Amino acid sequence: MDVLLVVRDGLSAEALTRWSVRFAHGKGAHLRILRVEEGKGIGQPIWQNWNGDAGDSWWHGVEQGLSEVEGIGIELGSVETVNVYRSVMNIVSELKPGLMILQDRADHPEYYRGALENLMEDAPCALMILRLGEGASGGGKVLLPCAGGPHSRRGLKIAADSVGMDVTAFFVEPDVDDVSRAVGGVHLERYVKRAGVDPMSVERKVSLNSDVYGAIRKEVETGEYGLMLIGASGASSIRRKLFGTVPDRLLRGGEGMSVGVIRGERPIGHRMRERFERLLHLSIPQLNRGERVALFDDIEDKARWSFDFASLMMMATAIAGLGLLADSGAVVIGAMLVAPLMTPLLGGGLALVQGNWPLWKQCQRAVIFGFFCALSIGFLMGLAARALTFELTSELAARGAPSILDLGVAFISGVAASYCLARPKLSGALAGVAIAAALVPPIATVGICLAMGKFAVAQGAGLLFGTNVVAIVIGSAVNFFLAGIRGKSSNGGSWAKRMAITFALVMAGLVVPLSSALVSKIAGAADIEQKVTSAGQSEGLDVLSVQRLKYEKGVQILEVLVEASEPVSKEQVQALQQAAEKSTKGKVKVRVVTRLVSEA
Repeated sequence: MDVLLVVRDGLSAEALTRWSVRFAHGKGAHLRILRVEEGKGIGQPIWQNWNGDAGDSWWHGVEQGLSEVEGIGIELGSVETVNVYRSVMNIVSELKPGLMILQDRADHPEYYRGALENLMEDAPCALMILRLGEGASGGGKVLLPCAGGPHSRRGLKIAADSVGMDVTAFFVEPDVDDVSRAVGGVHLERYVKRAGVDPMSVERKVSLNSDVYGAIRKEVETGEYGLMLIGASGASSIRRKLFGTVPDRLLRGGEGMSVGVIRGERPIGHRMRERFERLLHLSIPQLNRGERVALFDDIEDKARWSFDFASLMMMATAIAGLGLLADSGAVVIGAMLVAPLMTPLLGGGLALVQGNWPLWKQCQRAVIFGFFCALSIGFLMGLAARALTFELTSELAARGAPSILDLGVAFISGVAASYCLARPKLSGALAGVAIAAALVPPIATVGICLAMGKFAVAQGAGLLFGTNVVAIVIGSAVNFFLAGIRGKSSNGGSWAKRMAITFALVMAGLVVPLSSALVSKIAGAADIEQKVTSAGQSEGLDVLSVQRLKYEKGVQILEVLVEASEPVSKEQVQALQQAAEKSTKGKVKVRVVTRLVSEA
């Protein structure tokens, strides 16, 4: 395997070199050791073949580490650069090593530590960061705890393929049964095979212990090991695994063991995604820890089905129902301000981003119970309205014909509401968002229209509510993701990914019927205007405009403005009425407004 070792100074160079040599041993192996110095510009490395003497005292530790090397090609190189990250990335792109080895130390300058973290995220090759123990010599066996991640499997494969490397694959199994050791052995053998390693080529050990770190520490105390290799999951994971409490204990003493964190090759898709996330981090204000804590606490408290939640839902639905029956848009707006349904939908978006299954269940419980609570209130109000011979109003009818515009409003409302909720200083804008994303009025419309027998309007209102739910959840999830909220990979967020994909597909599927509804509405308006205008011309009338007005007692009012020298006759009005009825499926009533024109 071709190995690139990057060193900043001569401290611990001998041990670093010995470990690099051990990992480089193999068929056609080649080791390049790069010395990085701070300078001006982005320099190009100068390479020279190792012939036993580097001719510079700086390389003394490296020479000691290479004193007994045979069978591999070795090159030494130096580069002066103002940007360590960019220079090393250029070299990796040119040389394409199989493994790059870096050293991390607590006393590294900030610029160099930042370069290491960026290299860990971006370098396309497999990468290992070593923290050497006190008195480490670069010898001893390699202990690799098998945690199940892809990076630790890659580390096992690299170590096992290195010539002369004694590797122990270590697995901790809870001691809960007589067969626990056998179960652990089966798990370990499967793990080793998944790493592409012959189980007979590495030593396998199973420890029965409920404390993983305690079991590892006990194994390390045997004194057989010179390096413990751990799989990484991200830049923050590296710092924790290299400088946490457990590594500190292992590194101390004259025979302190070294700790290495390894990360496998980066697929280009992963690198593009991580660059996109870092760009978002730089471009979009990210929530700090205090803001995240406040957000989670607020949503978990308000997105719970409770007596208060149910009371607000019933009152909001009652207000919305009265406003719909009274054909009063102002009253319906008031109901939107009272309804608590927005918060659990935002909580659903947060749960998808975090992979938080308990929060998802809590929010969906509130949404489902809230829906049926509002539906029941709406149905009872519909029965009362039917007994009192109320007709379909324009407010009710408007919610029975959703379009792609409603989907867009709901999605943007989800983004806006989650943005305001996450930033308390913007909480005053939540009222406006609640008005924009109407949630309770469509449910009330469903209940009222089912009771009144207006099933087509009820179906449309149900579609409007479903559209709002899906779009708000997706919109809020997008905003929370952009704000830097992530879940732990250990939480098992596969359900969240599947659910997010499902919601996205449903949202995409809604585009077709909602778009066709908008197109039909536009085309229908143009068609009815054309037919009424033609009928007017046939009757000798000059039709200036055709305008849809509000519903009156369940009938759509169509106002036709005509210009004539005398009042329009009943026969002419009837002709316009027949033309309008042929152009629409619902009930329609033509109202003719005449503009009298007289000429001298």
